[in-house]
Amino acid sequence: MSIWDFILTPMYMFFIYLIAYQIKATQIIKNPEYKYFVKGLTFKIFGGISFALVYVFYYDGGDTHTYFLDSRVLSKLLFEDTRAALSILNNNLTAINYSSFNLNTSWPHSYVWKDPNTFTVVRYTTLLNLLGSQTYLPTTILVGCFSYIGVWKLFRLFHSFYPQYTQYLSIAILFMPSFVFWGSGIMKDTYIIGSTCWISYNFYQIFIARKKVYVNLFFFIVNFIIIINIKSYILISLLPSMLIWLNQAYIRKIKSALFRVILLPFTLLFMTITGFYIFGNVGESMGDYGNVDSAIEKAKVTQQDLLREDSYGSNSYDLGEIDGSFLGMLKLAPSAIFTALYRPFITEIGGALMALSAVENFILLLFTIYIIINTGSRKMFRIAKANPLIAYSIVFSIILAFGVGIATANFGAMVRYKIPLIPFYFSGLFLIYKINKLNREERNR
Repeated sequence: MSIWDFILTPMYMFFIYLIAYQIKATQIIKNPEYKYFVKGLTFKIFGGISFALVYVFYYDGGDTHTYFLDSRVLSKLLFEDTRAALSILNNNLTAINYSSFNLNTSWPHSYVWKDPNTFTVVRYTTLLNLLGSQTYLPTTILVGCFSYIGVWKLFRLFHSFYPQYTQYLSIAILFMPSFVFWGSGIMKDTYIIGSTCWISYNFYQIFIARKKVYVNLFFFIVNFIIIINIKSYILISLLPSMLIWLNQAYIRKIKSALFRVILLPFTLLFMTITGFYIFGNVGESMGDYGNVDSAIEKAKVTQQDLLREDSYGSNSYDLGEIDGSFLGMLKLAPSAIFTALYRPFITEIGGALMALSAVENFILLLFTIYIIINTGSRKMFRIAKANPLIAYSIVFSIILAFGVGIATANFGAMVRYKIPLIPFYFSGLFLIYKINKLNREERNR
């Protein structure tokens, strides 16, 4: 950081808010949910600034600094050797391209360069780094604003289905403290959050609502590329959930209960075939997550890596050893899902920043217990089944929680890795509670 960060940041914020208030003014008459647009953006911006300052003054470094510094290196190369820089931006991380860096540009960190998924964050941030005058705080703000587009799209999607609960949905999606903090800096998680939320909106518009299909198809592809290039395992959670969402949305339109029962085995068969076809075509691009065996092995390696105290601290947990078999993974599933959703507990806080997640987890656990007692597991299932967006949100959250819980083995890493599920899971649970309450009130009239 330099003096320019503090000079330019207010200027960038002024122009961002100028645009934001203009968007709000033009949209709020027809779309009342836009009253939360600037508030949500404010949380995102200050979440990013807080994240950046914590890593500067508390951690004295970290991945976010590495990504920024390497993006600045690549930005300098754009002006010295445009051909090589554009080739690198196109993900050609070759030895010849690496030799283009010099004393004037400096060199990217070797461990980042050697990992295409990690260097993707550098490639994407380079474009925003140029817009941010190659300064840390303005670049952080722009990365957060880019991510906010997707988060806002998800909020609008939920609002379109449940406008009566807009205020509560805004808390679950726009204002959740750990979600805002961990998902607003120059990190993999920030890009993944934006793309996961946005691609959910795109999917609904293309395949269910069938509105602005070509525009949404374009952004669906863009977000798909971002996810597969940074954290391809997210697709393992997204694709099955999308198939269930699609199935529930169309089955729900069939009025005849008999026909729905007759159609069920055919839709299950269709979903299975479609699922295998999709994974068969994108599996190679997903690398280690392209098939079951390699995904299990990757989880095993990741678990062992994150248990190293010298790199990740001592805030670890142990669900049991991954034995390399699919059955062994399933046995660990309940504890892995519970751990990812509700831990660390308040008694397991290993640092000040983990307190955010610990408090949220405690509230979520109490809320979940209350809903289970008040609603019952059968009613919860029926409500989710009758509301495709809720079903999608819960299924996506549980699959992702399973993957994160079983492979992470470290609370410090887990609080970041699980944040894409936070707006989906909180929103899904809250809506189940509200719909059950509404149904009960209608029965008592």
